[in-house]
Amino acid sequence: MANLIVLEEREVKPKGLNPQNKVDEEKLRGYFFDEDYEKLKLLQEVPRFDHSFEQTTLFYPGCGADIFYPLHYLELFPKLKEINFILVDENDSFGLIKTQLDEVGISFEEERKNKNKIKFYWEDKLVNLEFIKEYIKKAFPKIPQYHIYFEKAFRIMREHIPYYEQSVFDKLASGGVIISDSGFEEVEMERISVPLELSSYGEMVMGRKK
Repeated sequence: MANLIVLEEREVKPKGLNPQNKVDEEKLRGYFFDEDYEKLKLLQEVPRFDHSFEQTTLFYPGCGADIFYPLHYLELFPKLKEINFILVDENDSFGLIKTQLDEVGISFEEERKNKNKIKFYWEDKLVNLEFIKEYIKKAFPKIPQYHIYFEKAFRIMREHIPYYEQSVFDKLASGGVIISDSGFEEVEMERISVPLELSSYGEMVMGRKK
């Protein structure tokens, strides 16, 4: 029987940046279904990316309250020391994201002028996170160029957006990476060998823009 995941938002006061954050692995595991958590070990079989962008941005549409999946995928970019996360969802799940970070022992700093932005350390990487509450079709034209596109359980939503995959690829920086649990079959990119089981659909896709 699968474990039950309960997400409950609570008020979290920012505790500031702490490069020495220690993640409570037991609590972290509680935010994954057991099978999905075990599948993350398959990331060890994925080639590492040697990125040299001055500023690297990860774009994650339809994120919901998910923060830990994209953070785990950062292990594929070992030379990355700082990254910008742009998370977009039509539902306001930013409070849940902050709650989860606090629960597993990740302290963060909140911007005074923009309450939708926080900073925190994940292992040795500084993450600058911005949460945008907006429908992706409306938000996408305003999203700046990014270097990593991350998608999970979003294909039903994007089916209603014409030419979505090509638009996503066009805005991806040269040398940038697509990480998706399905789709992008018609996009001309350098395909990366990746275990298909990383996707709950069994269709994991990873590629680089030449």
